Amino acid sequence: MDPELINLFEIVITLFAAFIAFVQHTRANGAIIESEQSKQTTRNVLNFFDQTDDTVPVAPPEVPGRSFKMSDETKRWITSDRSSEERESLLRQIAEAESKRLGVYQISVPSVWYNIEYGVPLGSGGSGKGTK
Repeated sequence: MDPELINLFEIVITLFAAFIAFVQHTRANGAIIESEQSKQTTRNVLNFFDQTDDTVPVAPPEVPGRSFKMSDETKRWITSDRSSEERESLLRQIAEAESKRLGVYQISVPSVWYNIEYGVPLGSGGSGKGTK
């Protein structure tokens, strides 16, 4: 076989090997970037639920709504024995906090206030009686 043809064949094989190496390198860099993004997402989700960490006050998009939204039964309980004005105000405050994807917030009306964490009332105060 002609030496020039052998050299050309070797150059083609070398270029092909370099192309494969470039593709693998690009994929590896993409995987590293995705891995770092995944780690940051995991950190954000964990920090959202960590009571001692206030760096992520709003639920990340990966957190499902059921993790921080109040159940209908709890809303009924909170608004029972309340006047219609107070009931509307409490429900509006809950809806606003949930639309902002807040995990921890406080709602109040003149007769009562509630500390809410992840859709669960954890503290309250006031007279506890609404004016029907």
